[in-house]
Amino acid sequence: MNTECDLIVLARAIYFAGLILFGVSAEAEEITLCQPHEEVYFSCASEGKLISVCASGNISPDNGYVQYRFGRVDEIELEFPKKPYPPRRWFSISDISEGNITFTHLKFNFGKYNYVLYQGSPSGIYIKRNGKLISNRTCDPGDYQPISPRALRGIKTVAPIDGIDN
Repeated sequence: MNTECDLIVLARAIYFAGLILFGVSAEAEEITLCQPHEEVYFSCASEGKLISVCASGNISPDNGYVQYRFGRVDEIELEFPKKPYPPRRWFSISDISEGNITFTHLKFNFGKYNYVLYQGSPSGIYIKRNGKLISNRTCDPGDYQPISPRALRGIKTVAPIDGIDN
């Protein structure tokens, strides 16, 4: 009976040593709407849906592409722009400071709507039409993601716009 216990202990030790040696991680993989070949500029869950900004080859505002996606992994409800274009015409970034609070806004217009993805505590996205707030989705608690600093090299930086950034 003692030999059987020793074999079980040895088997467990070998198993855990293998996990350590081969670098198996216990961390959960981030769920986004970005494809495996794309860089995740931002992604978070909000009310059962995902908000993601994905990029590929975006080394400047005139290279690669950036796309905003909203929905579920199995059903993207909005993708902007629909085709992968360089971001100069479509996206901009502004740093917003009020007192001790600093936000970064990643912005785009879609039709008559202004979309402003913001990082902070909380992070999220709000939508305005004609300067009036029509939606504000915050990231789920514990899922406050920053905008990737790499977005700053690939998306043009602009001054805050009154009526949009406030």
